[in-house]
Amino acid sequence: MKKIFFLFFAIAISCITKTTLAQNYNVIEGTEFDPPSDSKWGSYAGENTNYFYTLRIKTKGRGTKYFIEGMNKASLKKSFETELPLEEEAHVGLDPVSLDMKILCSEGRIYVCFKGFNKDEKTNKYFIKVVFADGKLGDLLEIESTTEKFDINLYINNDKSKILMINDKAWNNGHQNVAATLFNADNFSKIWKKQMPDEYKGASIETYYYKLNNAGDFCFLFNYLISKDPQVIGKGMGIVNNGTEKAKFVVFPNKDNHEIENGRIEFTEAGKFIFTGLFKENVSLKEGEANGLSKKEKVKLEQERESKKRVGIYSYYVDVATSNLVTNFEFFPEDVAQKLSYSQGLVLAGAANKYYTASGLENLNGDFYLFENHKYTISGNGVATFEREFIITKINSKGAISWTKIFPKNTVNSLNTFNILKHEGRIYVFYLEHPKNLEKSTLNDYEPTKYADIKTYNGSVVVGLEISSDGSAVRKQIFENSGWCYDPQPNNILLEKDNKILIRMINRGKERFDVIKVD
Repeated sequence: MKKIFFLFFAIAISCITKTTLAQNYNVIEGTEFDPPSDSKWGSYAGENTNYFYTLRIKTKGRGTKYFIEGMNKASLKKSFETELPLEEEAHVGLDPVSLDMKILCSEGRIYVCFKGFNKDEKTNKYFIKVVFADGKLGDLLEIESTTEKFDINLYINNDKSKILMINDKAWNNGHQNVAATLFNADNFSKIWKKQMPDEYKGASIETYYYKLNNAGDFCFLFNYLISKDPQVIGKGMGIVNNGTEKAKFVVFPNKDNHEIENGRIEFTEAGKFIFTGLFKENVSLKEGEANGLSKKEKVKLEQERESKKRVGIYSYYVDVATSNLVTNFEFFPEDVAQKLSYSQGLVLAGAANKYYTASGLENLNGDFYLFENHKYTISGNGVATFEREFIITKINSKGAISWTKIFPKNTVNSLNTFNILKHEGRIYVFYLEHPKNLEKSTLNDYEPTKYADIKTYNGSVVVGLEISSDGSAVRKQIFENSGWCYDPQPNNILLEKDNKILIRMINRGKERFDVIKVD
């Protein structure tokens, strides 16, 4: 009788709150809609106050077509569908498989930024197609046209008021050639253009990973060659304040010459920055240790050396006004390192014999939470990428590392992605998991090699992981992924207050957008 009631309730009323599935979670169902015929999901295309947008790609039939869909945040219904005449209007060819496209969204406009090749002119071109917030098409802006190789990256700040464009051309005589241009996001008018520095202390540098704040200031990371023999690479951060011509440099001291593997950089507050990520201990072979060994023996020796390395988290906290720099390097706690010591697939034993990705850096009440993920690959009939464990580190408001925790997760390929919601001093992580892992283990008591992986949407369960500021956590099942399935995407789109997060749902070609609400 209960099942019949819930079935009737779901059919009769859409876009309303379902029964509470866990103590803290409600699921709000959206309205099923029809995407453009024969098109496939591309990605989220941004959001503004009233709408969120999606990109669709259609390759079936003659030519490739691209669409922008506008979805109403309040009703979760589709408001419009607009075809983008990109190839026809720009007279270039686009490769839908390796599409060089980025979409930025301000309050009033959507900017579809794409790169293509003009066969007649034999030139590489970069364009921005304007789409207004209501779906009407605007101008096509040609940004670059050259026979040379180039890369363009664009960044938008949090309040969607400014866009930073980085034009990176081929190096010349060992020096980079990078120009930075700042635009108003509401009409793409140019504010200023600056040439980026190409050397530091007489050494050529390489800049990367730009971050723009609401005032129009931006920071970037850079590498520079400290020594040619032996080759030693230094790292640092540059800061360009809105209105200044030259960058201010902050060099990052590397404690014990650790090997920095990855990182994330964020503005913390006015004039302060944080750069954090994962490092591995530098353990060198002893002089003559490999003498006389065969190639196979040298490989084994190198593997043993790697297994002895320790892994940890670093952070650099910078106050630009005072040039004060707080540096922290801390190895993983023993319980975290032990959980990561297993071998499986193509991964060898030892925490350092793993590939880690800095998946996110979240600011909550002035503190920062770094999300690291461990991935490994198994090759068989095909290639599968398994993602294991959330490794989460809290860094306090003064740049000190407070704690590092590890939480289990085992997914494969398209199921690897997760979503993050911040609410009332806690972080909520939503992801897919095998139901057996919830039944047979806890967050602390689990065996990584016996943890079942989940490869398909149906049969998995949607999990909410609630993490408190002290590192304690609670894991709960929200709903079974059966029929209508949660398809995790890397964008964290919040609705209304900070307690509702958008999730994409699929069911045999049908689609809708639901909401997970945290009470």
